[in-house]
Amino acid sequence: MVDIRDYINLSETAISINNSFSVPTDFKTFYKTIGSNEKKSLVRHFIVNNVPFAFKDKPILYEQITQYIADKLEITPTEVKLIGSAKTGFSICPLPDYGKTFGQHSDLDFSIVNEELFNKLEDEFIDWTDQFKLKQIAAFNPTEESYWQQNLDSGPRQLNNGFIDTHYIPNRDLFATTKKINNSMWLIKKYLEQTHNIKVKKASASIYRSWYSFAGRLNRNTDYVMKNV
Repeated sequence: MVDIRDYINLSETAISINNSFSVPTDFKTFYKTIGSNEKKSLVRHFIVNNVPFAFKDKPILYEQITQYIADKLEITPTEVKLIGSAKTGFSICPLPDYGKTFGQHSDLDFSIVNEELFNKLEDEFIDWTDQFKLKQIAAFNPTEESYWQQNLDSGPRQLNNGFIDTHYIPNRDLFATTKKINNSMWLIKKYLEQTHNIKVKKASASIYRSWYSFAGRLNRNTDYVMKNV
């Protein structure tokens, strides 16, 4: 039975949170002491719904970037989310990277939640694996070949969980949707640096079948990290 009182009778930790951003030590404390039924809300507050740390001084710039991605892919801006250290200001990754401050060494990690787009990438991944196994497509060098062999195993696991990272599919003309997304990410990195002096290592995208898949991955990853820091 869903009872409203179970949602609005907050723990002391939940009541104490009144900022959009946190720091590594506080976030760890919040996560470990907040009510078990409040953890998903904590994750949404700090990692999904707030203005990204990387754009805290230029929030409309962030909205323009999500609008660009949406227009390019013919989806809605609300289906585009930025997560990772660019959102929180610090890394929520396993040790020793937990708490590392966002900076030029960091990525812009975009999550795009759209079933039609996910289905297109799933088809492209399957097309690539079929061609690779039949030796109808070849890697450019031994390093790429090694990654491709790993992707044969990792890609299906991601798809089974309702998402796919675009780097699991080669950035070739044969895979038009993947190439469009990856090229858009490259342009975002390039022009953020040229126009606004916002420098990052790269921009990347993960495509999700549903909000359930997105939240599931984010909550699992966050819980794993917080149990080990």
